[in-house]
Amino acid sequence: MSPNVIAGIAFRNRALFSSKPRARNCRPHESKRAPRKDKTAMRDRKPGTIIIPPHKYDLERLPFAKRLLELRPGECIWPINDGSPFLFCAVKTAGKYCQHHQSRAVAVHRIAKREK
Repeated sequence: MSPNVIAGIAFRNRALFSSKPRARNCRPHESKRAPRKDKTAMRDRKPGTIIIPPHKYDLERLPFAKRLLELRPGECIWPINDGSPFLFCAVKTAGKYCQHHQSRAVAVHRIAKREK
């Protein structure tokens, strides 16, 4: 018999098997997290996250940027700001990213690979 057969039998016949008490994984009431000081921006990043600094090209594209819901197929989906609402490049392109952002994405990928 496979493990899945046994699991199926146990699931269908729960009355035959004793229930296992679940361990409670909760903290005491006193140890709640402190409230966030800056509620407007969620800037918690995992250690080792590669942060791509703003580029001069991104700053030039900012007046023409669009929100996610305004983007159409064939427009660059590279986020060009780090705040709310997120704005995207929106340059006409054949793929997901325009030529400039495609080259930046490949460069970041190479840097990340080299550091490992």
